[in-house]
Amino acid sequence: MSGATISRRLSAKLKVFKEWLRANRTLPTAEIMRTTANKLRGHYAYYGVSGNSRSISNFAYQVELILFKWPGRRGKRGSLNFEKFRLLRQRFPLPPPRIQVNLW
Repeated sequence: MSGATISRRLSAKLKVFKEWLRANRTLPTAEIMRTTANKLRGHYAYYGVSGNSRSISNFAYQVELILFKWPGRRGKRGSLNFEKFRLLRQRFPLPPPRIQVNLW
């Protein structure tokens, strides 16, 4: 399993992110997106080694799903639909998953 992120570790990191978002969902959207981008950059820097691109892509996708879910729970304004989420992602882009270190 050279270079692959262990699924337990990935699940644990996603759980920590979900708990952070739950605790901080009242922050301004710009701050949530900026912090999420920093968290993703840190994840890519640590786990972004050759042979692990599938795992970091999966992590980025799961983070986006969590981000889509939680803003709709912020108040009585209704849930976030896909079009609004797409506009949110355009305004506050998240870094794409990429390999930082080539081991080969």
